[in-house]
Amino acid sequence: MNIEQVIIKNLRKLPLEKQQEVLSFTESLTSRISLPSPDYSLTPQEKAQKWQQVIAKLPKTSANLPDEALHRDTMYED
Repeated sequence: MNIEQVIIKNLRKLPLEKQQEVLSFTESLTSRISLPSPDYSLTPQEKAQKWQQVIAKLPKTSANLPDEALHRDTMYED
């Protein structure tokens, strides 16, 4: 099972109002952040600087994930 399938599976377990919160959160991220297109002519230092600029635009607060969402068992299949 790939990460997209796991996300969808877990999302379906949530009540509708929580699903809406997840949707709103992801839409807000998508509207504020666009990943830079790959530029193969950049040096490693320039790539790192460009990535740091993207990271600086991310929200400073966390997504308040439940503890079980961060356990290895829920991230990887056996």
